[in-house]
Amino acid sequence: MEQPNYNKLLEKIISSKSFGKSSTYANLLRYLVDCTLNKNVPKETTIASEIFGRTDFDPSQNTLVRVYVYNLRKKLEAYYKNEGKDEKKVLKIPKGSYEVLLIDRKSENKLQKENKFKPVLISVISLLLISVFLNFLQLKSNKHSLSIQESKLWNGLLSKEQALTVVIGDLFIYEEIDTISNSIKTIRNATVNSLSEFESLTTENESNHIAYQPSEYTFLIYNSALWIKDLTNIFTENDKNFTVRNMARFNPKALQDGDFVVLGMIKTFGLFRDYTETTAFPYNTELDAIIYTDKDGQTKPLRPFGDPNEYHTDYGIIMKIPGSNSNDIYLFGGIWDTGASQSLKYFTDENLLTELEKQMQSKFGNIPEYYEVLFEVKGIDRMELNPTILEINTKTASDLFKN
Repeated sequence: MEQPNYNKLLEKIISSKSFGKSSTYANLLRYLVDCTLNKNVPKETTIASEIFGRTDFDPSQNTLVRVYVYNLRKKLEAYYKNEGKDEKKVLKIPKGSYEVLLIDRKSENKLQKENKFKPVLISVISLLLISVFLNFLQLKSNKHSLSIQESKLWNGLLSKEQALTVVIGDLFIYEEIDTISNSIKTIRNATVNSLSEFESLTTENESNHIAYQPSEYTFLIYNSALWIKDLTNIFTENDKNFTVRNMARFNPKALQDGDFVVLGMIKTFGLFRDYTETTAFPYNTELDAIIYTDKDGQTKPLRPFGDPNEYHTDYGIIMKIPGSNSNDIYLFGGIWDTGASQSLKYFTDENLLTELEKQMQSKFGNIPEYYEVLFEVKGIDRMELNPTILEINTKTASDLFKN
């Protein structure tokens, strides 16, 4: 970093609204910049001693410094998104380092992509191991395979040669750190289902002694393994190759690469949630409900009710929607996991698959290329029992894109 005018730059950042009024973060930034200028990038224990007065600091037992530096990075990002949006050079603290860099804006954008938040791969590896193992099983259910091959609903998924990716919605988890008591709470917040929603939460709840950081893992519900097993059985029987991803690791650039099957609670759909807005059954994030307009034109939110661990009612969707690159996107979702499981069962259970096809044939005279299905399901302890299709619609690709 070049030394001229760095004091002026620092004070400009520290005094900004985006940076906030925290003397601790201000002192930390000044200290890291000073160390960088003197070519003496500090260790974690040194920062703990110099800034927080913690001479007995053990980085293996205490995340205090990492949490503060994580939040400091977020404060710098906020500044350059707002007050500093027109500045050609930016201060950057690369992930895994306590060195402060002054770099060109273009280089910062490139570095930001390289250092993008990545959750630990535990849940993904588990899914991949399941799918790889099951792909090598010698399945004997010829009758089941034949019925799937004959299904017009499955035809597009099985007959197309382009790549297929199964994306599983996972639940976002974060940690709340009390920097006074050094206590850490792992939190699952139903309103926080993505990194962007997490960042909004931390901005609104910023405190001098409470810090937040995304957990290094996400949470997959139990039924995820069952979904992968059922799909793997069908794809293996029909020699269809596929890959598995979880939503936390899904790269939006991959939307151009083949067909997608998206599974899970609708709130975990990530960027795929936007596709529900093109349908008659949009999902409302704030209400955690599917918005339904009945035949009389009355609009109402459909929310699950009852105890999910006992008898309850859930709602779900099945949708086939055109992608942006001559590809197709299949959405199987529920508001709770009962609805999510039931949505896929309509495709993997022979009787339910036949029932769905019959209803489409009765209403439209054929199996439409693109469709949207809304259903209600009653269950016990997250196990689906009695599903009822509420409505089926069909639209052309042009209709969907117009909306």
